[in-house]
Amino acid sequence: MFVRKLEKDDWQAYKALRLEASRLHADKYGSSYEENVGRSDAEWQDGLCGASQAFFGLFDGDDMVGTGGVFMKDEGSRCGALIGGYIRKTYRGQGYSHLIYEARINWARESGLFDRLLIGHRKGNEASRRANQAFGFQYIGEQENVFGDGSKDMDMQYELRLR
Repeated sequence: MFVRKLEKDDWQAYKALRLEASRLHADKYGSSYEENVGRSDAEWQDGLCGASQAFFGLFDGDDMVGTGGVFMKDEGSRCGALIGGYIRKTYRGQGYSHLIYEARINWARESGLFDRLLIGHRKGNEASRRANQAFGFQYIGEQENVFGDGSKDMDMQYELRLR
């Protein structure tokens, strides 16, 4: 098992995994399966590249089984957000989310673009809470959010200061 930064050529594997995540767990993500299916191939390709963002894949050999990203929340804000964390069910509970968190946080630190990182999860998502707490994220509040399945719930928000 290993994690690496995704490149533009990884778009098809990334797309397949993100579609799987939004289809199986629309209640956990900000976009729906329908929204994601409607994205063009060019949008998937371009979404993986950018100076102020990075996406990572968790691989079992050649098979991408997990993913997560980090991007600039608002240009010039020096505030990043960790997004899109997903690991296939058969790989969960084995500590692999640690690898994806580590890769995203290390990239954010090394890029020099960010002073802090934000992450959120739907209220009650204890796996996400435990994962972000393991990396020192501090609870900063909550706000109502509409999730990919159209339901409303509280989005628990956390921050990690990098500087």
